[in-house]
Amino acid sequence: MPQMSYILYKTCLAAHRGLSRRRMPVGPAGRCFYCCFGINMAYFRRYTTPHPYGQTLRAGAAAGRASAARDGLRALDGPFVVADLETTGLSVATCEILEFAAVRVSACGQIEREFTQVVRTDGRVPPFISRLTGITQAEVERDGVPVRQAFGDFLDFIEGGPLFFHNASFDRRFLQAAADRTGLPFEAQTHCTLMLARQAWPELPSHKLNVLARHLGASEPTHRALADVRTTVAVALAARARLAAQG
Repeated sequence: MPQMSYILYKTCLAAHRGLSRRRMPVGPAGRCFYCCFGINMAYFRRYTTPHPYGQTLRAGAAAGRASAARDGLRALDGPFVVADLETTGLSVATCEILEFAAVRVSACGQIEREFTQVVRTDGRVPPFISRLTGITQAEVERDGVPVRQAFGDFLDFIEGGPLFFHNASFDRRFLQAAADRTGLPFEAQTHCTLMLARQAWPELPSHKLNVLARHLGASEPTHRALADVRTTVAVALAARARLAAQG
């Protein structure tokens, strides 16, 4: 609702409740001045009162998040993989995967193997991405491999196991785009440590990876994929322990 309309509504509502009639301009027959000019109280009530359908949608979304967190918690009972991507930006349509990283974790929480690979992107690495991640154009040209090779090696490493990301929806979009581009199948079941963290530590003001790292005393993420994966492993294991203790 526009700010002025909202102010008029609140003023009009006060008049109707008899809270400010001495200060209110009065129209014909003692009616509220604003009502005389067609401000419809029913309209304002309709569009400022939460609709039960919206409340139902929010409740359904919350239930879906809780269900996804339970699925993720069950997936942590056995061996699992934690992964991360660095990209040249946020849009799947215009940006590329810049780096893959993943670690395989045993059921008892030990890191067994690690994988990391820089991608030789089609476009140049944007300067702000180099500042954020430390991945330079020179590194891409020196160490990068084509995305099909990097993606194939990544798929071989994860072996279709339960796959965890922090904010999994972002990484999943880029992986699906890579699958579409390369023709390689991406069928791994993905889970989100962000959802687990929200269930485990609802009292925290934020569940970003750096906030969780400080809260848990884990290594700080650096926006290099492998370093961020190691932090995410710590989050996953701590969330598993906390949620298991909560029953």
